[in-house]
Amino acid sequence: MSIPRTHPEKHGSAELAAVARSGEVVRLRPPRFSDHREWRRIRLRDRAIIEPFWATSPLSWEARHTQDEWVQECLHLRSCRRSRGFVIEVDGRFAGQVNLFGIDHVSRSAELGIWMDSAVGGRVIGHLAISILMDHAFTALGLYRLTAPICVDNLPAARGADRLGFVREATMKRSFAAGGRRKDHILFAMTADRVPGEGLTAQWSDPSVPLVLPVCSVDRRISPRSLATGCRYVLGTAKRLAPGRAALQAAPAHVGGLILRPVHALSPPLLRRHCGEEDAVLEGMWQPSSPLADWSGHAFGYRVEKDGRHLGTVGFEPIDLVRHDATLRVDATGDDSHRALLQAAGWLLDRAFWVLNIERVQTGVDSCNAVAAGFAKALGLTIEGRMRGITTRDERLRDLDLWAKVADGSADSETHRLDHATPAGE
Repeated sequence: MSIPRTHPEKHGSAELAAVARSGEVVRLRPPRFSDHREWRRIRLRDRAIIEPFWATSPLSWEARHTQDEWVQECLHLRSCRRSRGFVIEVDGRFAGQVNLFGIDHVSRSAELGIWMDSAVGGRVIGHLAISILMDHAFTALGLYRLTAPICVDNLPAARGADRLGFVREATMKRSFAAGGRRKDHILFAMTADRVPGEGLTAQWSDPSVPLVLPVCSVDRRISPRSLATGCRYVLGTAKRLAPGRAALQAAPAHVGGLILRPVHALSPPLLRRHCGEEDAVLEGMWQPSSPLADWSGHAFGYRVEKDGRHLGTVGFEPIDLVRHDATLRVDATGDDSHRALLQAAGWLLDRAFWVLNIERVQTGVDSCNAVAAGFAKALGLTIEGRMRGITTRDERLRDLDLWAKVADGSADSETHRLDHATPAGE
């Protein structure tokens, strides 16, 4: 099934708003430096509600909510083309945030994230805020599929996703480190074909009430401290990239009778250039959801050769060194190369778990491809669910089964015991 493609809007500072059925004006706007005090006050007060489901950090909760941290978050959301971040205002008051991460205009997908002030939680405000953003994503941004991984213990968020019409596609084992440990998450997804003609916002808003945005003074001054933090942010970007680059450096390696020659780049599309004339066995089609994905999301892999013949490519597209997870992609030049690629992919998984400290590897398998499913099973991956409405590079929609393996299962790997790679030429 082919799908129409709309031209996405340019990255800008869009402001979106609607009137809730309860009468409040809900507005989405870009974050400001001056939001720091309210952001910090609410997040510290609601720590017990937010922290168990928030990304793990070596910093204390208080240290994660300083003015410097807020300024860096604002700068990242403003500069990152793969993210869109909005502050939720309720009648002119700061009430939370809603974001899009991992925006990919090739696969027409992104991931949603939201947190709300507990003082306005439990009502339709959060539903309306996320509906406004989804309508914006499906229309102005031209996306087709939005996902929302929710911790299995976060029952209120899961109920909210059900009410919004999200579909439960999979339970992802140890998919994300939240509240100090890696936890299972349910993968919720919404596709554009499930959106009613009037849009999602209409279900939670009152169109009969005229939209009048509250007038409030905005302090647009930039303090010397914020300016200094901004300078450190810009100058520190290269330093944040350096550890990821170093970890992915590799020399050609021998694995059994195979030679693996590294191919790596800072963005997934560059890896695809090496795979363009090959047939995908394991397709990946997974987006990085870390807010730091632009610093850590690399494409990295190996060109597999035997006796001078190119057999295919195995790699991670992408590998996220912040979240410690990766998406496996395997491309073959022919059916007779699958056995060699299985050996190479097994060695690559061991390298991920034992050298790069990856906690989870996932991949996508065409739901009708029994050979690819057998390949994934042979690597020790297990099926977690089915992802629907995936846009492929030829702009067609397909369903992919989600397969994954976590670090706990890597200890029994046959390739780790038998095929220790040595640098080519030794």
